[in-house]
Amino acid sequence: MTPSDLIGPTLTADQPEFRMVAVMSLFGALSRAGTSGSMGNDLDARLLAALREWSDCVLVSASTVRAEDYGPASTQFAVLSRTLDFDASARFFAGTPPLILTPQASLTDPALGPARAALEQAGAQLVGTGAGTAAEVVAALHARGLRRISCEGGPKVYSAMLSGDVVDVVHVTVDPSISGSDANYLPPLEARGAMRRFTLESAVSDDSVLFTRYRRVRP
Repeated sequence: MTPSDLIGPTLTADQPEFRMVAVMSLFGALSRAGTSGSMGNDLDARLLAALREWSDCVLVSASTVRAEDYGPASTQFAVLSRTLDFDASARFFAGTPPLILTPQASLTDPALGPARAALEQAGAQLVGTGAGTAAEVVAALHARGLRRISCEGGPKVYSAMLSGDVVDVVHVTVDPSISGSDANYLPPLEARGAMRRFTLESAVSDDSVLFTRYRRVRP
């Protein structure tokens, strides 16, 4: 079993596709002792790397970048942040200059002027996303030709993207374990009462770690 097998069929390069990738404990925790690094296995790590290679950009929250201590990468990252609270000297900024996706209000707030200046000096590009809805975030990326999007979380971002119904494919890796340090479960969808149904495309076990791939079923 290879990461390409787990990725499965994809649309042509000029067609937009939004994929979400997550690893969780047996009962749905999305982090353990503050990060997801101890869950999954080597194949899961290779799947994440393969999805980054497949994508035009990786969408992720600023809190996940900090918690997981993302390093420099050649991949284009698009980081969601309302507060622009970054350490612009962090090693993350030594890679491909990231896009910082932020609501329009954060681009004009005088109090955030120093934060904006520090990010721009670090090479980041600030991108306005209107009110910051899922649809506006995706539209901002598409406008830059970034049509294949891989979303790495965290939980609030997963919930927002699912609530906004922009997710086409979900990759869920289930680590068959539980721990007293398990935390961070998927928050309720912002669209109360909404149903997002997916159909199973693939389910593969590797050393009891379960790799699933679901595709959105749209009316």
